[in-house]
Amino acid sequence: LKRFPLKKKEVLFVGRLVPQKGVHFYVEAAKALAHKHPEWGFSLVGSFRLGCNASKDLYSSEIIKNFNSIGPKAHFYGFKNQKFVEEKMNSASIVVIPSVWNEPFGLVVAEAMSSGACIIASKVGGIPEILKNNGILIDDINHEKLSLKLDNLIKDIRLRQNYQKKAWKNFELSCDVSSQKLDH
Repeated sequence: LKRFPLKKKEVLFVGRLVPQKGVHFYVEAAKALAHKHPEWGFSLVGSFRLGCNASKDLYSSEIIKNFNSIGPKAHFYGFKNQKFVEEKMNSASIVVIPSVWNEPFGLVVAEAMSSGACIIASKVGGIPEILKNNGILIDDINHEKLSLKLDNLIKDIRLRQNYQKKAWKNFELSCDVSSQKLDH
């Protein structure tokens, strides 16, 4: 059985820098909270086009500029390999998934759960089916709702740790059940 990972005071977004992923809500929430919680870091891993840091469009350029304007507590990494993403998820306390389109399967949700991250996500597509009650789901997500939920999780260590342990444990259980089904 693997051990629960050590967590840093870090909030993380992983995904393509496109409007459908709702990354603008994360950037606005980070801007609102970074100065209020100076001991916390905000990280952004992703690019406009999967696997490529060179190509950008107006939206992704604006996102990167806005995010970097937060200052030294904001860390933009661009596109990174799977190993880097796993390491960031293992150390992040909170992973934000603010999609605005109906994600058929939110892989980032499953990855964040397996890393024991506390998850705040939009209640769209397949996300609620994967996350269930192991994280916070937001209806009709916007940056105000996201900022409020994020602020609450940053301030309430017991609530945050409860969601972290729940996500991690229930991901492990769902994997155990799946592998048992395959054995028969």
